[in-house]
Amino acid sequence: MSEENLKIADILFAYIKGTISECELEELTKWVEAAEEHRELFQQIVTSVSYQDKEAVYRRFDSYYDFDRLRGAIRGRKRGMWKYVAAAAVIALPLLVSLLLQIRQEGIFPEERMREISLLPGKSMATLTLSDGSSKLLSPENFDLMDGSKRIVNDPGGLSYQVEDTSECMETAYNEITVPRGGEYKVTLDDGTRIWVNSESYIRFPVVFHGDERRIWVSGEVFLEVTKDSERPFVVNTEKLDIKVLGTQFNVRAYPDEKCIQTTLVEGCVRVDNSLGEVAVLAPSEQLLYNAQNGKHEVREVDTELYVSWKDGVYVFVSQRLEDIMLLISKWYDVDVFYQNSTVKDIIFSGRLKRYENAETLLKVFERLGGVRFSIQGKTVIVEDE
Repeated sequence: MSEENLKIADILFAYIKGTISECELEELTKWVEAAEEHRELFQQIVTSVSYQDKEAVYRRFDSYYDFDRLRGAIRGRKRGMWKYVAAAAVIALPLLVSLLLQIRQEGIFPEERMREISLLPGKSMATLTLSDGSSKLLSPENFDLMDGSKRIVNDPGGLSYQVEDTSECMETAYNEITVPRGGEYKVTLDDGTRIWVNSESYIRFPVVFHGDERRIWVSGEVFLEVTKDSERPFVVNTEKLDIKVLGTQFNVRAYPDEKCIQTTLVEGCVRVDNSLGEVAVLAPSEQLLYNAQNGKHEVREVDTELYVSWKDGVYVFVSQRLEDIMLLISKWYDVDVFYQNSTVKDIIFSGRLKRYENAETLLKVFERLGGVRFSIQGKTVIVEDE
């Protein structure tokens, strides 16, 4: 392999792994744009999950860098095949914002492709329902309120329950937090457990935990850092599962409109009981997938960052279907998604999206590399093949 080809192969591998620098991404973009053969080779390498190993990238890159053979293969195919071939777009948005503006000025992207796509991110907002049934809208503004004898404090860090003398709070009173589409909120319960509540989610919990367990109810997606208490296990109840822990960090995704419930363990140990009486115990970096339709579950090892990074302000996508990516985007950016052609749902992408950034840059990169186009009509994202 020539020195130039080896350099491009190294950049391609950095692109696949998500470690590509701004300068490398600019060089890769120019190389892809330089020839149709380059673009063909690029899509062949990055669309397969088999090339997470650098040596495999080298071998594939070297074997396909015969452009005479590639030209013949390309002529023998229908041009439309590109529409349905998966393409990866591993990007770091803070770097790409300035880079893509530069690319546009240099004319690499045709002007007609730079249509206005405005998807503003969500923000901290929720509704708190107190034990007496009254409600209060939540935002990062500071306030204190009382629910009976319990003091609740709200500040930019979220909602926290501060009960100094639990002997005065022997009755079990419940609060609820409902987060709409395009929202999120953080809650610290009276035992110190911290909960990140994602868009379109709901939690119900005691203002003060009594008895021999700490039980809450969840719908949607939450990430929990549970305070350890060996005498009182913490139980997360979804419609189909009970997840029991002593002290741990884990993510639960249990949206009613999704057929699978995910429990992803970052640290500690959790026991999951399903509605059929089956039990599974998870170790760190394991995920339980529960099929809500047939009651079956499976445990697999995963990269937890892919499932919990949202609470740190980042979405990470690795070889995910466009439909699954757009499902996350629809909840956080509070939009509906309409597919002109169902085939595009299965295009595979990889990428990183800062949760508090406009999604415009990510979608434009997907357009350029993935054979798909996006447009906005009101609160609807229209997706069509190129």
